[in-house]
Amino acid sequence: MKKKMVEATVKIHGKRVPVGIMNTKQALDMPAEEGMKFSHPDGKPGETDVLLNRKELKDTLKPK
Repeated sequence: MKKKMVEATVKIHGKRVPVGIMNTKQALDMPAEEGMKFSHPDGKPGETDVLLNRKELKDTLKPK
């Protein structure tokens, strides 16, 4: 199974700044930072406007 990719971003001085594109496991393994958001794994990293916090990202990956 191919791992889903997300873009990690952080808010600095009121602006969202990209940190990098990574797979979902790498995203969830990142240190917790205030303001950290991840693109929705069903969207295209770096292009989707749907952003999730760590808990929301983890919840989207749970089997239904």
